[in-house]
Amino acid sequence: MRNTIVAAVLLLTGAFVVAASGRAEQPAEGLVANFIQHPMPAPDFTLTDQHNAPFHMADARGKVVVMSFIYTHCTDLCPFITLKVKDAWQLLGADASRVVFVAVTTDPQRDVPAVMAAYSKAAGLNDVWHFVGGAPKAVQAVWSDYAIGVTVNKDTGAVAVEGEQKDAPEPTQGLSPADLALAGQIENAFGGGYDVGHSAPFWIVDKKGMIAAGMDSDATPAQIVANVRTLLKAR
Repeated sequence: MRNTIVAAVLLLTGAFVVAASGRAEQPAEGLVANFIQHPMPAPDFTLTDQHNAPFHMADARGKVVVMSFIYTHCTDLCPFITLKVKDAWQLLGADASRVVFVAVTTDPQRDVPAVMAAYSKAAGLNDVWHFVGGAPKAVQAVWSDYAIGVTVNKDTGAVAVEGEQKDAPEPTQGLSPADLALAGQIENAFGGGYDVGHSAPFWIVDKKGMIAAGMDSDATPAQIVANVRTLLKAR
């Protein structure tokens, strides 16, 4: 799903053109990858995480947020995205306490709290991130607010996402051999069934609750951490 970040940034910009107009917010210096020229408010939402506890996006204000979009039955990008989050958390060290990691499901029907908890434990993220889902309409509203395109195909197992390059390499950049082995284990344990094609950006939200940067799924954990630390230093 390479290049989906470009479409997502454009969609997000359009979605917030009214909210962003007239704002004096400017991008933080030092951001890498696709920074957003005029940071935009990250819409609030309430979904349920893997601990069956409510997660309120608004409660993350004052911390930097790393948002990703995955589903547990994925046999494509999601295990790699998941382990990039884990590696970024580890690289942050003590700074991780100032960061909130949120993964929003793109498959709310199958990703109930018990399934998300099992997946999170397998990845070593159970007490690190909020893997959130909920009623389909509530989750779909988050996709819309964050410019995430989702296509479900329960018939052929083949899906197409606008902007996807079918022959693009898997986004394994920055992952170690141990990570790749664990990704395979996660895929074997959880993957299968119908496929869900979806946009796969990392949205990086600053301490003021503004979406400051978007990164593609091929971003490395070190690049994610570089953006997070830039935003942690910003006022």
